[in-house]
Amino acid sequence: MPGHKKYEVFMDGGCAFCQWARARIEPFDTDERLNFLDYNDPSVAGQAPLSREELDREIHVRAPDGAWHAGFAAWVVLLRAMPFLKWLGALLGSSLFRNSGPRLYRWVARNRHRLPGSPPACRTDTSRATPAPPGRA
Repeated sequence: MPGHKKYEVFMDGGCAFCQWARARIEPFDTDERLNFLDYNDPSVAGQAPLSREELDREIHVRAPDGAWHAGFAAWVVLLRAMPFLKWLGALLGSSLFRNSGPRLYRWVARNRHRLPGSPPACRTDTSRATPAPPGRA
């Protein structure tokens, strides 16, 4: 939909899991409303009122109205922005998931590299895009 602002998704462009998640969500962005930004780029990181540690901790989205959303709430916003997944965003954003959704997000975040089909864990040092050696998470 031309003429409206995009949702800006702040992600670690060197993280294999972030790239994996992006590859799974982008096909549903049929209206091209999402703009993925790598916060490793200093000019991108400077746009966020958050520290590097906060950006690393969970997904962050800046909505077209300028509001910031993090973690589970960010995923709800992203899902609502995509026509095919709007229903899922509405469901997950309902009172039914108000308490369990954020807990589920934290569980998935902690176990993301153990999920079926997900990539191996990244190193936590400066070469984040390099998978961790076998046996390390």
